[in-house]
Amino acid sequence: MCFAALLNGDATDRSVVEIVRDELPRSLGNGTVAALLVIAVSVLEGASLTVTAGLALGAVALGAVLHQSVLLGGVALLRGRERLDGPSSVDG
Repeated sequence: MCFAALLNGDATDRSVVEIVRDELPRSLGNGTVAALLVIAVSVLEGASLTVTAGLALGAVALGAVLHQSVLLGGVALLRGRERLDGPSSVDG
């Protein structure tokens, strides 16, 4: 499940590097889906192969970065909340 670390309390227990590494395959998957959509639209619009390939690579990169950014934002919010409130109610 995407963002499982945010839901099960791992975000405050594990290192950020470990969380990002575990989420990398899913973030690349999101980027790949975005690239497929870009390719479909580019083909329908008659874009050249070079433009389509460039846009698809950009979509993979942007999709992965966006996914990881949202994850890191969630981790930061949970860690900030824990510092202010103490352990979260998710921990039991």
